[in-house]
Amino acid sequence: MATAKIEAAIAAIPEKKESLRRALEDLRTHLSSSSFPFSVPEWNDLDAHISSVEATIRLRLQDLQAKEASKPTSSSPFPEFKERPSNEPEAVPRPELKSLCVNMDGKGLVSFVAHNRKDLAAILNELTPALRSAPDPAKLVLDALELFFSAPSPSPKSDKKGEIDVETLATKRTCINLLERIPEIRPAIELPVKNRAKTLAAEWKGKVTEAGRNNGLEIIGLLQLISAYGLVSEFKLDEILDLLLVISRRKQAVDLCRSLGLTEHVPDLIEKLNKNGRQFDAVRLVYAFNLVDKYPPVPLLRSYIKEVKKTAQDVRNKGKNSSESENVAISKELGALKCVLKTVEEYKLEAQYPREFLDKQIAKLEKLKEHKKRTSASAASNSKTQQHPNKRPRPFANAARQNLPSGMITQPRFGVADQSPHMGLAGAYGFAATGNLHNNLPGYQNSPRSYLYSSGSLIAGTGAGLYERPINYSGYPRVGMPPSYNSSLYP
Repeated sequence: MATAKIEAAIAAIPEKKESLRRALEDLRTHLSSSSFPFSVPEWNDLDAHISSVEATIRLRLQDLQAKEASKPTSSSPFPEFKERPSNEPEAVPRPELKSLCVNMDGKGLVSFVAHNRKDLAAILNELTPALRSAPDPAKLVLDALELFFSAPSPSPKSDKKGEIDVETLATKRTCINLLERIPEIRPAIELPVKNRAKTLAAEWKGKVTEAGRNNGLEIIGLLQLISAYGLVSEFKLDEILDLLLVISRRKQAVDLCRSLGLTEHVPDLIEKLNKNGRQFDAVRLVYAFNLVDKYPPVPLLRSYIKEVKKTAQDVRNKGKNSSESENVAISKELGALKCVLKTVEEYKLEAQYPREFLDKQIAKLEKLKEHKKRTSASAASNSKTQQHPNKRPRPFANAARQNLPSGMITQPRFGVADQSPHMGLAGAYGFAATGNLHNNLPGYQNSPRSYLYSSGSLIAGTGAGLYERPINYSGYPRVGMPPSYNSSLYP
């Protein structure tokens, strides 16, 4: 169960993405009706990024699962557990944990484990010896399973629609963990307990096969229940294979095939995967059960790439080739190619499946994805510009201009730029361009400019040195017109 948390988090991604999309739309609506100068990222960009990250996480998870699957397995119908070294004593369960088991408090046991997640590693290490102390471990675990589908209590963390309830996930994982202990403990299962487990399994199957319901964690729990209580004969083979089909990408699929006694039916499962476009998942089973000669992996991987391309094109068509559908399609293809490349490297298949083709396809899609991202950003920027046009000029500038004497508006100003034309270029850098050519262009009228110091302060200290014609603006402090430079060159 080292990857259980990762698998649960991956299963929660679609609902979290939908919750994020709704929040983004609410924020966009709020900002559009306000004057806040903030922009909201485009959803298709965020969705493409999340899909890319999800593909990377799945790739790393598959790497871990492949390593787990490659470990030697025993012929026992139960999943193989790591044996404790002979010199290492079994963990002593804490009193409260042992007390719950001794008193056959299944619901209390689940609640204790689920609500002490900070100390989960130590508790799980103590769980097996604690269960052994129970008068009837099989019945205790069955009692605990009643919480698997019970309605969760209201939680502040899950009051938003679509948001995953952490407590519910913790409860479900704890129940599955308890089921996994049954093959290790190997308790005697009395007939009444087995009949009760059979009834529970039938109800469980009805819930996980409801229309539109496809929760991998619930299916794993059902298959663990069938395995732990020896209920395989109570179900049709195709029913169990269909359940395994759903969780075929998870690490537990290999162990469950063995614990359910379905090793000889793995070829049937591979055929189902192949028909459903799940060839990539089939490859892991091929290597786990040494079926490489019967099912060569390279043709399976090539077929998988074709199926993904077809699915990506369907996404484009349904989305009418919109930017969002294109980003989703690219992310699907990119994730599949990276997974296949990782598999080719892991199982040393470069001689049969040269990686150059995969590398080129990955580079091409990443370049296209980056181009789409830039295009979307540019479109968003243009849309923002249209929604918030340039502000109107401040009214007081025109009012001040109207208060100028009529002769002063077009009066030419002479300065350094007339003597050295290149100095007039200072206008491009925030200073007044004062050349005659600049002032006398057809239709040009220069608006009054503000200066760092008022003419009054300068005149008070220097007489009439710099500013010859101080002007009083109506309603404004005393300011002066630009200097005429009382030079010997300009009498």
